[in-house]
Amino acid sequence: MNLTQFHLGIFIAILYCLPAFGQFWRSALSERQQWEREMLALRQSGICYRIQSVETIDPDLRYRQISYCCDGFINLGTNKNLKCEPICKMDCTNGICIGPDNCECAPGYVLQDDRCKSYDED
Repeated sequence: MNLTQFHLGIFIAILYCLPAFGQFWRSALSERQQWEREMLALRQSGICYRIQSVETIDPDLRYRQISYCCDGFINLGTNKNLKCEPICKMDCTNGICIGPDNCECAPGYVLQDDRCKSYDED
């Protein structure tokens, strides 16, 4: 065993004994970002389904399931990839529209006069 292999072995042994710390590719989320993720995860998809009959030769393929945005939702995606977002008539700035005309205000804000106002506002 030569000197280089010896030093390499010692170096690996020292690294093995040190505590491991995970390095992540992004920093921790702020309270607001965490809240937004939770609200979006709980929000309904807004996608509705119906069965539609179509003219075909094969009777087994006569009915098709059609997906579309439910009432109170708008499609911000494509026909193939629906992205149904709820419609809020009120101002959801400082909040998230979690359902049709249902605005959830961010932490530190309260819904007053159809908009999210800071607790500090008069």
